[in-house]
Amino acid sequence: MTDIAIIGAGHVGLTLLADLQLTKPLHGRTATLLPFDRTGALDRRTRDWTRLTMENLVTGAMEQVTLDPAQFGSLWSEQGHEALQRAEAIFVTVPDIPNLRLELLDHLERTVDLADKLIVFVRGGQGGQPVLAKWIRDTPRVRGTSVVLVEDSFYGTRVLGDRIQYKRKISVNVSVYSPDPDAALAALRGMFPLGSQINRPSWPDMAVTDGIELQFNPLGYIIHVGVALDPTNLAKTREGIRYTHYIDGISPELAARLDLLDQERVMLAEAMGARAQTFPEIIQRQYGLPPQPTFHAMMQSCRPIYRSLSSGSIEELRTSRVLLEDMPAFHTIRWLADACGVDMPHTRAYFVDVLDRLREIGADSPGYTAYLPYLDKIDGGTAQLKELLNHPHRKKTEV
Repeated sequence: MTDIAIIGAGHVGLTLLADLQLTKPLHGRTATLLPFDRTGALDRRTRDWTRLTMENLVTGAMEQVTLDPAQFGSLWSEQGHEALQRAEAIFVTVPDIPNLRLELLDHLERTVDLADKLIVFVRGGQGGQPVLAKWIRDTPRVRGTSVVLVEDSFYGTRVLGDRIQYKRKISVNVSVYSPDPDAALAALRGMFPLGSQINRPSWPDMAVTDGIELQFNPLGYIIHVGVALDPTNLAKTREGIRYTHYIDGISPELAARLDLLDQERVMLAEAMGARAQTFPEIIQRQYGLPPQPTFHAMMQSCRPIYRSLSSGSIEELRTSRVLLEDMPAFHTIRWLADACGVDMPHTRAYFVDVLDRLREIGADSPGYTAYLPYLDKIDGGTAQLKELLNHPHRKKTEV
């Protein structure tokens, strides 16, 4: 029986599949990977991933993973439909790109009986979280569905051919939207059964936080967009030079500006009644790294962990997650600030710079604003927004 379906065959999806296979003797479930791709090319490629090597970046340990070809399918096929129907848990690892997220929600709502299922949105989505919360509130078919939002991936990971270089995070924040939050959380923790190795209930530890707080924990719109569109880094990209995004892409000067944006993000969260951590604090929590005196020093200390490379060309950058996922998040953050009457001068000035650079490289896509019509349908001020992000299962009459 297929107990888990994983939607999305990127680095995170494949790492999750392999990790669940490694720990299957402990949790007893079988997972199936369902690429979002409609062409079938990615589906065929995944069938070459039946023998993988997992390289732990911390310990250096190598583990071999053997997968059955039947554990790979296509989201849009009859096999994919059956896998979703049988699954007790569905993990969504597809980035929070508006057209993909909206299409996926529509597909799940129309074709799958979601009653009593657990849907886990890995990288819960800073741009789409309010839209997802409203979908839960307005969709009768998901009244009994548990939805968990994860602030980010369960891993630091990179897939290189048939090798996965990864590190399990010590702790990730999650928000649990469910008629029975305790049961949903217990089910999720049970799928990550190595907690005894770090003296936690699971590994990664699932630290529960309110939805309003999770909304402000990711900061891709800062750490992704800000680095990729920095003039010095753009010059490298134009020349086809790849750099380590989180390390070599962040100079002391850029780090100082990103730090100001980070502080305004925390300020907006506080204005909405949420506790938010600075990015250095998030890194310390997730990876157990010691604190450093500056934003720049903290990022440099991540060299053993963050190995992601930049786009190798402007064309690649235009179609990257860095823009397609994090620019919509930027618009959502600005929408929240406007809705709550919070002034963020450094973020506002930065946003103007970002728009100029997007036009400069021909990447000012209308898809970046695709969530705004849905956001504009959300009624109320700060209190109502907070209630929606914390308790979307409650009907409006219960609020």
